[in-house]
Amino acid sequence: MVTGAVFAAISLSKSKYSTKYSYGLFRVEDLVSLAIAVIIAATAVDLLLSIPTYKSTFHLGSGIIQLISVIPLLLSGIVKIVGGRKVKAPSLVSDGYHNYSDVYVGIGVGLGLIASYATGLNTFYYVAVGIAAIGIFYTSVKIGRDSIVGIMDLPKDKSVIPKIDQIVKRNGQVTDVKSIKARWAGPVIFVEIVISVTSRLTIDEAHDVADSIERSVLSEISGVKDVVIHIEPSKSPERTILLPVSEHGRIDERTSKSLNYLIVTVRKGERIATRSIQIPSQDIAIEKNAQRVLSIAKENSVTDALVLETGEVLYSMLTVNHIELWKAISDSVDENIRLFMDGKLNKLKID
Repeated sequence: MVTGAVFAAISLSKSKYSTKYSYGLFRVEDLVSLAIAVIIAATAVDLLLSIPTYKSTFHLGSGIIQLISVIPLLLSGIVKIVGGRKVKAPSLVSDGYHNYSDVYVGIGVGLGLIASYATGLNTFYYVAVGIAAIGIFYTSVKIGRDSIVGIMDLPKDKSVIPKIDQIVKRNGQVTDVKSIKARWAGPVIFVEIVISVTSRLTIDEAHDVADSIERSVLSEISGVKDVVIHIEPSKSPERTILLPVSEHGRIDERTSKSLNYLIVTVRKGERIATRSIQIPSQDIAIEKNAQRVLSIAKENSVTDALVLETGEVLYSMLTVNHIELWKAISDSVDENIRLFMDGKLNKLKID
C-alpha cells in the first residue's frame, strides 16, 4: 500500500496536471514521505508495546528463519533508496527507509530469538527488540525531518544559497546581490534572486545578464527547476569623471586629441581621488584617437565625461558603453567638477 502511494505521488508530481500550478505539485512527495515517517514511528511503538506480552518459544529455527527473511527486504530498500536518489524522488527514498524499518524489526526479533534459545532467558529478546525499535525511531525522525523541512520552506541543503551567490557574483555587470531565496518542493528547487546592475545598462543588456545567471544556476546547481531574477538599477554614490586637460590645466576643447586626461573620483559631493594620464604626442592619430579615449575610460571605470565638445564618433562610442557626456560651461576644471557634483551641468547633445 505504501509503495502504491509513493508511485501515485511521483506520477502526480510529474503529470501535466501539475503544470497548472505555479510551483507544481512536487510537495505531494513531501506529504507522502511525512506519512511514511508516521507509519514507521507507529511500527516502533507497536513493537515496544508487544514486548511485555511476548513469550519466547526458544526455537533456534525461528530465529534463523527470521534473519533470512530480512534479506529481500534489505535488497528492496537499497534499490528504492538508490533509485529514488537517482531520479530525485524523495517519497521513493522514504519508502526504502520504510523497508529498513522492517529489516530492523526482523533483525531484532531474529537475534532475540537466537539469544533466548541459547540462554533460556527472554531478557535478550527484549533487549534486541528494544534496540531495533530505537533504530526504527531514528529512521522515522530522519524521514520526518526532511519532509517537514520541505513543507515549511526550510533549506534542505544549506550550501545551495552560498553556491548561487558565488555564481551570481561572477557576472561583472552585477553590482550587488540583494537577496537569494530557494524553495524546496519535493525533488526540485525554485530560486528567486534580486540583484542590482549598473543603471546605464539598456533593457536588452540587463535581460542578457539575467539570462546568463539563469543558465549558470540551472546548469551548476542540481535540482533547480526554475529561476526568477528581479533586477534593480544600481544607485552607487561614487562617480568617476574623465576630463581632457590642456598643458595649462584647463579643459581641452580637443577631447579626442588631448595629450592629457584627468580622472577624478567623487562621492557624495567630495573629490576622493585624482590622477592624471599623459599621452605621447606620437600616439595622436585621427584613426586611433576615439578608440584610445574609450580604452582610457574603460581601464579607469569612468562613468562620466566633462567636455567642451566632441566629435560624433567618440560621442557614439562613449554613449554606447554607458558613459554619460556632460557639457562644460567653461574651461575651468574645478568649476565644472563642482557644478557636476551639484547636478547643475547639462548633458552634451550632438545635432
